[in-house]
Amino acid sequence: NILPGKMYIEYHQGRLHKKAFKYRLKRRGSEVVKMIKKYSPKSQSILDLGAADGLAISEMKKLMPNCKYNGIEISTELIEANNDPEINILQGNVEQIDLPDNQFDVVSACALIEHIENPDKMIKEAQRVLKNNGLFIITTPVPFFDKIAELIKAVPGEHHVQLYNFKKINTLLEKQGFNILENKKFMIAPAGIKYEILIENTLTKMHLDFLMLNQLIVAQKI
Repeated sequence: NILPGKMYIEYHQGRLHKKAFKYRLKRRGSEVVKMIKKYSPKSQSILDLGAADGLAISEMKKLMPNCKYNGIEISTELIEANNDPEINILQGNVEQIDLPDNQFDVVSACALIEHIENPDKMIKEAQRVLKNNGLFIITTPVPFFDKIAELIKAVPGEHHVQLYNFKKINTLLEKQGFNILENKKFMIAPAGIKYEILIENTLTKMHLDFLMLNQLIVAQKI
């Protein structure tokens, strides 16, 4: 049986070889790094929830090589697929993280919350392991486009427990004592296009960001 929130080795193979998968993990990683550099440029320690095979962390590490990177992943198959010895991925559940309090400058959760049965527990754990003023950065698909992707079977094998808009995620975060710093939409095409950043910046300025496929939320522990 496929467990909610758990990916298997086929997911790793797709991230290695499928253009759209490779693009999405690279783009999510780059967006997280942009937010870190914007709001907490002196960050040294980063924990990625639902780290899978570590490929998204590797993309972040290329852009911020001086940070220490850790991950939490439930699938032992995916942990074993990580081939970067500088990335430490622990086997565990993001709803009950076996790490000390106040340890990380940044916690990221890319394309994860939609897979989680109890998002309150994950957010509470992120808040616990973050240092004071630490950042929690979430990405998740826009519900409308995610439903379309499901209908056309663009993301076969993925199980989304619940879909989220900004309001719903912000409410969950604020309930756990986070301050929302930024809500942003990104990714105009699922496999990338030429001049995508310029196009997205233009659409945002024109208040047409509803055309984008993904959401990013930056929150700070207070």
